[in-house]
Amino acid sequence: EQIGATLAAMQGTQQPRLDQVWISVFAADHGIVAEGVSAFPQVVTAEMVRNFARGGAAISVLAQEWNARLEVVNVGTVQALGDLPGVLDARIAAGTANFVHEPAMSIEQLHDALTAGREAAERASIGGARLFIGGEMGIGNTTSAAAVACSLLGLPAAQLAGPGTGLDAAGVARKALTIERGLARHRADRPLAALQRLGGFEIAALAGAYLRCAQLGVPALVDGFIATTAALVATRHQPDLAAWLFY
Repeated sequence: EQIGATLAAMQGTQQPRLDQVWISVFAADHGIVAEGVSAFPQVVTAEMVRNFARGGAAISVLAQEWNARLEVVNVGTVQALGDLPGVLDARIAAGTANFVHEPAMSIEQLHDALTAGREAAERASIGGARLFIGGEMGIGNTTSAAAVACSLLGLPAAQLAGPGTGLDAAGVARKALTIERGLARHRADRPLAALQRLGGFEIAALAGAYLRCAQLGVPALVDGFIATTAALVATRHQPDLAAWLFY
C-alpha cells in the first residue's frame, strides 16, 4: 500500500501504473580485482553480458514476465564484446584502474560514465517509461561500492565489506583491508570525488541515471547494495532527487 501511494505521488495520479517499465543494466569491470577481492575471475562479467544478450539471465526472464523493456549498456568490460543483441556499446575503458594504487577513473571517464546513465534515463523517458529500474554487473563491484560508501559515510571498511558472491572469512578480511588501503589514499567526502577515486563505471552510470530520472520526472526503483551506493552518491550530489527514488 505504501509503495502504491509513493508511486502514485511520483506519477501524479490516483491510479499508479506499471505497464511501461524500463530496465537498464550497466556492465563494467574493476581494476581492484587484482587484489584478490572476488571469488570469481574477471571474465565472468563479459560472460554474463553475453548471457543477457541470449536472454538467459534471471533479469531477462523477469523482464519478459513483466513485459518490461530491457537494455544492457557496456560501460567498461575488460573484453571488447562486439555487437550483441540488446547490448549498447558505451565502453569507456577496459575496466577501471586499481584504486589501491591510483584513482579508479579520470575525471573525463567519470563524466562519460555519468553521461551513459543520463542517456539511459532519457531513452526510458522517450519510451514512455512509468518506472526506471537500474541494474549492474561487474566482478569486484561490491568492493568498489563499499569503498565509496565508507568514504561518504565515514565508516570503517569492516562494517560494509561482505562476502559478495561467495568469499570466505579470510577473503572478506582481505577485502576490508584492501578497501582501507584505498581509503587511506583516496578518501573523499564529496560524492563525485569519492565516485571518481574509488568507484566503477557502472556505479557512476547508475548515479547518472538517477540524477536524470529526477530531472525528467521518472520514478526510479533502487535495488541492491551497488544501486543503493549509486543512489547515495546521487542524493549527496543533488538531495532533491530523493523524492524520485524508492527502495
